[in-house]
Parts: sequence; structure tokens; C-alpha cells
Amino acid sequence: MKENTIFGKLPKSMIKKSCELLPILASTLNSMRSTVALVTILVVCMSYGCSNDDNASLPTVKPEASGTFVDPRDGFNYNWVRFNGLDWTVENSHFQTSENTYGVYVLNQTIGETSEETTARTIAKYGYLYTYEGALEAAPEGWRVPTDNDWKKLEEALGTSTEDADKTDWRGQNAGTLMTQGKDGTGLSFQYSGYWTATTSSFGSPYRLMGAYGFYWTATEDTSKGDAFSYYRKIVYNSPQVFRYSGDKKNMLSVRFVRDASN
Repeated sequence: MKENTIFGKLPKSMIKKSCELLPILASTLNSMRSTVALVTILVVCMSYGCSNDDNASLPTVKPEASGTFVDPRDGFNYNWVRFNGLDWTVENSHFQTSENTYGVYVLNQTIGETSEETTARTIAKYGYLYTYEGALEAAPEGWRVPTDNDWKKLEEALGTSTEDADKTDWRGQNAGTLMTQGKDGTGLSFQYSGYWTATTSSFGSPYRLMGAYGFYWTATEDTSKGDAFSYYRKIVYNSPQVFRYSGDKKNMLSVRFVRDASN
């Protein structure tokens, strides 16, 4: 590929790091309707050709079993895959819970598309975002919001050591990448759905980081911080690791469901 003259004298690592920020910047600027700045960033980075030179070989991890089920409350069809004795839904939750416990992160309206069409397309891919309360309510009968230990079992099935799984912050080696693989890999298809923050600020929309980060609830409260925080997991498009920490239950995150394998 022909080298772009703007970046010709810069170290490739610096260029790569700038390009790695593109989804975050694009998401933020788009929510702020800064079209000129957004287009400028896209043109500059695309002209260089952002690429990932760190595509190290990943282990091949396949589910133990797979299947489908229908949520009788709304008729939505979920796929599931099995790892380490647990069935995990492949789609983010699509169930509408009580008022003020869920939301829709609408971004990137296509030219000629109505707002209703954009919303429907967004929900189809990313599902809804939920408060902690909403996530618990969203679970279908026979399924549950995964506990912190359920998440650890999944991470261990994807190659994370038990020692690392028990840590907070970024851990493991490949689990974050493996979680996003489709049918040709793990089949888990975790999405970078962003989140909604309950913290008020002047930073534009409270919906943030779609396309770059995915935030997922656990059902396990962080009792060391009282009763207002629960553990969650975070993945980011340019890291193979998985982040473990606790956050405010009023924030809205994505949610997947699990159940114990029946056979």
C-alpha cells in the first residue's frame, strides 16, 4: 500500500495508535453531530489504511453444544452455545423491561432511513441496554443473568487461568477476542454495544462508546462498596483481554443470559 504523505515521517506505532482511537472518536463526535470533524478523521485514517499487524494465532475453541430457544414473553428467538457446562445466549437481550430500566443506543442513521428504522436496526444487532434492575428483570424463565463466577467459568473455557480470572482490571490473553467470534469460532458473538452512564456531565450524550467497547452485567454485587455496585465485564475491539470491575447499578449495560447445561 502506498504510504500516505501526511504520516510518512511518523513512526508506524504512533499512526496505529491514532487509528485505534477512531471508533471511540467517531462515536463521540457523531453523538455530538460534529460531522466535519468526523469525516476528517475518517478520511485521514482510511487514507493510511488502519490495519492490525498483531493478528497472532488464536487457539481454536468450539462450543460443546448449541441450540435455540424462544422467549415466550415476546417471541424472540435466541441462539445459545455451551461452554464449561453453561449455556450462553448468543444475542444480547431484546426484552423490554420496566420504564427507566432499559434504553436504546441509536447511532449512525443511514441516509434515507427513518428514525424508527434506525432504532429497529440497532436493536436487532445490539439489543437493549439495562440498569442492573432491568437486567435481572429481562432474564427469561429458566435463564439468569450470569454471576461473576459464571463469567469466570466462560473465561477459563477460553483459556484464561483461574488465577487471572480472579483478578480485577484487564486479565487473560485471548478471551476478549474469542468472545467476539461468530459461527466459525466460539459462536459467542459478543457485541461492542457501548453503555449509558448515570453520571451527569457536559460530555454530550450519556450513551457512549458503541462500536468500540462492550459492557456486560453480572448478577454479583460488589459488597465491598455497599449495595449500589455490581460486577461487570468490558471488552474493547483492540484488546484480546477482558476487563473485570464493578460499576454503578444505575448505569445501563448489555446483558447475556446463562443456564446450567441439562445434558
